[in-house]
Amino acid sequence: MKFLALFAVPFALVCALGDPVLSAPVPKHLMKGEDPELQKLQGEWNLTAVSLGGAEIDMSRHNAGSGLEVRGDTLIVTAGQQNQRTTATFRLDTKAQPARITWQQARVTDLNGGPVKDDDAEKPCVMLYKFEAGKLVLAARSGNQEQAPRGFDNKDEPEVVLLTFTRVQK
Repeated sequence: MKFLALFAVPFALVCALGDPVLSAPVPKHLMKGEDPELQKLQGEWNLTAVSLGGAEIDMSRHNAGSGLEVRGDTLIVTAGQQNQRTTATFRLDTKAQPARITWQQARVTDLNGGPVKDDDAEKPCVMLYKFEAGKLVLAARSGNQEQAPRGFDNKDEPEVVLLTFTRVQK
């Protein structure tokens, strides 16, 4: 649960890029490279909503300081409440429907850069991604993150967690 565990959703309850017209604007200083999908992901994002099995989870007490940052092909996930940061090199699969983000291995540290032992960090993680109304939505399985969910409708897949992020405005 390397990715989902970072967001400190109460795991008593938990043990989701498309149309460029609807996507959040990418700051001009981050628009580098040639892949438009990768360009849209660049920057900092705050976690603003979590849904498990179609039910929204109260974020007010559990996810202070949680977010992600995309720099080139590197994804940095910060979980302030858990004092952890995960860094992974990822690739996009925009030909898959829905589109996917995959990383093979991640490195987990505390917020001061000290190593954190995390056996799951050595396993691949596959998530679906899309932009919806200016927000980034990721879908991942709360158990086996090596297998992508079928889609973003997690009402029929109770183990699928949807994570919604809003771009940090600079």
